[in-house]
Amino acid sequence: MRDLFIVGAGGFGREAIWTVERINALSQQPMWNILGYADDDPKWKQGANFEGYPILGTVEQASKDHPGASVFVAIGNNRKRADMSRKLLGHDFPAIIDPKAQISPTTDFEEGCFVGAGAVIQVGAELGRFVIVGSNAVISHDTSVADFVNMGPGSVIAAGVKVGRGVSFFANAATMPKITIGDDARITCGAGVKENVPAGATV
Repeated sequence: MRDLFIVGAGGFGREAIWTVERINALSQQPMWNILGYADDDPKWKQGANFEGYPILGTVEQASKDHPGASVFVAIGNNRKRADMSRKLLGHDFPAIIDPKAQISPTTDFEEGCFVGAGAVIQVGAELGRFVIVGSNAVISHDTSVADFVNMGPGSVIAAGVKVGRGVSFFANAATMPKITIGDDARITCGAGVKENVPAGATV
């Protein structure tokens, strides 16, 4: 088993641990030894317990105490997730894929990705670093998703779309095929995107 700690003692952190527990349960031999959470919020004191797992201290402390551990950054905010990944150089960042996600074997993943239950990622899709694909989200064929994108539950990216770095899709947002979405754009809940979106825009 490989040691793993989760950065972020919150809702996404709980979801990540729940997914890792299910991965372990379905494996012939458990893959991960979950050490606990690291969190910089002052409300969390080292040694406290959060839903059955210990708080290891701040991120810096956990990294120092467990230098060989794998790390999953469970922070939904794209910029904060990017900042945190830079603070943890020297660790590896596994992708956490829910056992009930459906993913084409031709899909390319980079480090630190999360794919939730019921998500579908189709043939020829490419995902960058630290991409979040929420429950029941869909990435259609031949779509390119850059680093630090967050897809909310039920969101859909159609075929051949190019998604820039740091884009946020909120729940049930959807796109037409073959468009481009610029860096740091925000696609709000239920929005339907029919044309290219400039960097930083909100739809």
